[in-house]
Amino acid sequence: MQKILEVKGLTKTYITQEGPMEALSDLSLSVDSGEIFGIIGLSGAGKSTLIRCLAQLDIPTDGRITFSGDNLCCMSKTELREFRKKIGMIFQHFNLLSSRTVYGNIAYPLEMFILFNIASSN
Repeated sequence: MQKILEVKGLTKTYITQEGPMEALSDLSLSVDSGEIFGIIGLSGAGKSTLIRCLAQLDIPTDGRITFSGDNLCCMSKTELREFRKKIGMIFQHFNLLSSRTVYGNIAYPLEMFILFNIASSN
């Protein structure tokens, strides 16, 4: 199978008042085309940091992230903007409406967009 995502030696260190804090340390993983991959773990384990690094919202201290053969760590800001249009993230607190189904939660922003456009055209 073709590797769609490959992470090698990913490290992210934050500088704090108490000194360096390593959020990710030499992390490596790969996801093949067609696989579904979830990231789970305890609070503070680095899940959000990993996702932010995968989307290049946080720049890793070290390591390489490759999506479909493209090394994200070497992309320009313009290339990153285009790349980010192709991916999506669901954050830990994604604020789904418990009164709606999955379909209803996905449709809600579209409904609001349509209503807003109707209201602003009057």
